[in-house]
Amino acid sequence: MVTWGVAGERVGRDGGEALDWDGETADPTALVHQLHNRESTDGEQLPRRVDDCYRGSVTELALPAVDAMVTRVDTDADSGTVDSPTTLQEGEYLLTMQARAADSDRESPLGVVDDIRIHVHFDGPASLHSAGITTVLSFQEPTSITVGFVWETNTERPHLQVPATPEGLATAITHLSGAHHTMQPSRSHPELRGHPPIVTTGETTRIPEPVRQNRPETGITLRVPECEAELLVSAPLAYYLGAEVVVESRDAALLTADGTSVHRSFDAWPSLQTGVAALLRKVFYLDCLVRRVDPAESGPRITSALSLDPDTVRSLSPAGRLERYIDVSDEAVNSILPEWPLSTYVSPEPERVRYLPFLLDRLSLIYLPDSSRLDQDELLDRTLADSYLSRGSAERPPVIEPNLREGQLHSWLAPGNPIDACKTPPEAYVNRYRSQNRDTDSQQVAVVLNDEEMADEHTEVTEIYRAADLPMDVRVSELLSVNELADVFRQPTEFVHFIGHCDEAGLRCPDGNLALSSLSEARTQTFFLNACGSYDEGLDLVKQGAVAGAVTLTDVLDKHAALVGTAFARLLSNGFSIQRALELARRRIMMCKDYAVVGDGTYSIVPNPAHPAVVWLSEGETGFDVQCTVVSPERPGESYRLPFDDSAALNGEQTSHSLSATELADALGQTSLPVIYDGEFHWSDDLAARLRTGF
Repeated sequence: MVTWGVAGERVGRDGGEALDWDGETADPTALVHQLHNRESTDGEQLPRRVDDCYRGSVTELALPAVDAMVTRVDTDADSGTVDSPTTLQEGEYLLTMQARAADSDRESPLGVVDDIRIHVHFDGPASLHSAGITTVLSFQEPTSITVGFVWETNTERPHLQVPATPEGLATAITHLSGAHHTMQPSRSHPELRGHPPIVTTGETTRIPEPVRQNRPETGITLRVPECEAELLVSAPLAYYLGAEVVVESRDAALLTADGTSVHRSFDAWPSLQTGVAALLRKVFYLDCLVRRVDPAESGPRITSALSLDPDTVRSLSPAGRLERYIDVSDEAVNSILPEWPLSTYVSPEPERVRYLPFLLDRLSLIYLPDSSRLDQDELLDRTLADSYLSRGSAERPPVIEPNLREGQLHSWLAPGNPIDACKTPPEAYVNRYRSQNRDTDSQQVAVVLNDEEMADEHTEVTEIYRAADLPMDVRVSELLSVNELADVFRQPTEFVHFIGHCDEAGLRCPDGNLALSSLSEARTQTFFLNACGSYDEGLDLVKQGAVAGAVTLTDVLDKHAALVGTAFARLLSNGFSIQRALELARRRIMMCKDYAVVGDGTYSIVPNPAHPAVVWLSEGETGFDVQCTVVSPERPGESYRLPFDDSAALNGEQTSHSLSATELADALGQTSLPVIYDGEFHWSDDLAARLRTGF
């Protein structure tokens, strides 16, 4: 798959030859040897900062990845997604891709290299196509190109320090937008947004020079009252717009843009939350529409209906584009907005500034927490049984019903244990950041059965992981002792699936109980503690080093645990995030509220799934009415191919189709997707077989 984008670049000419690429063992810099008449350069020809740069000529260049972003430099034609060979017309282009360093001992000036970002700058005409584990760039004649490398290390990236005050918070938000690789509409694509710098708090302000230099000068200013709460909820909009955030003594926030008529005054608190979220959703979605070039997507049709000319809009400055977007009718846009991937509910404490980079990396909307406490009768009505209420009740924060806003997924970075939202200890974000350079070539999965009566789930789950078309090394263990189980969580493992029991003392073992709070460190990234009342143990595991996991709130029937556990395993192996996988898996049982997610629920053990779609199916007058929704909270702004009509949908969009039973069976039989049919959970291939036999 080749993913499209846009920005602004250039190139030269000479001869070339191809080189076979073994992406599993070769050093990515080996592609330099494909260049004829190559020479080292200072990188000034590239619009991106690089650590090493070379120039030479080729007729064909094999690159070590299949996911690439191509940006049209001279006209800023923007992104979509294409799966077939792609022809690039005359013009200037920049191709960007990420590759994993084959030699983990390789040193850069910054430390040990984990990943390599590759930029290729060239002039069209040219063509691109995927070939196994490579992307091949071809020219009609020898063409001069420039290749640059950015060494991304496992050491901390540049970070900034600000005081834990409203002014410090404003300074941090102002500089975090330097993570954008461009301020063109293509920044709506995740490939053109880097991870924001890490923020720490201290008595003084310290902004490293690279962070200061990367801050975009957009002419956009957001003036906010001197209030942590208003600054926090305004951060996603300011970050995406590249706005300078200024704290002033005023009643309401004000957005302005130099050289334009933009003078947007937001309603006073608490309505500000709704106003900034609505404007961000509008601007972001219009950027996604304007950038598109894939004819399978709906961008051209919608932009025409909104009286937006993509070429004209792309030629505007960030301030001018904001002015144009504000002029578009809110009513017209609201009717077609995709559902936003994620909302996070954050208690307004000055120290929360440290977690903003992780929320903005996901482009999460931010709201203040608003909830009502549930009494015991209400909890029991919602299937939270006495065992959950009684365990550690003296210390346990109250169970609450959150007032949820826009978003497919919801995270709770605030006191209390929410239902229908992911409880996220702050440690989860730091653990996710440390795991971002994980080796996805060989994933370690541990399945532990500590209850012989649940052997059926153990067998099915193990078969699912082993049958997955993924590089997974599955280790199976039974009846582990306390020390042996502790060792499982201490080992570097992508996922641990524990099947057994849990009580107030911890996870049950033949020789006692393991309290996960007793671990000095956990190196398990994700987990499913499919054991009765494992909520507290899951929270402790996150605090000890894990990123996220699924837990139970109460006693669960062994049969129900097996149904949820096997569905959850298959959804994870298909690339769904922890939270989305559990939401779908628990549809297999009536007592679905018994299961919850703790940690960062946006995390997935299989990054960048090809088809993170859910199909909603019902019988129509002449066949079947089909709705398809793409959900990938890790990559807001991405678009994906759907299993129907070869159409494409933006992350969060819902598409509708009408198909006959035969057409539907053919489409479902060619892929592996979760299908919700009349409210019940199915797998697409299983349902396809039933459709062919008429149920």
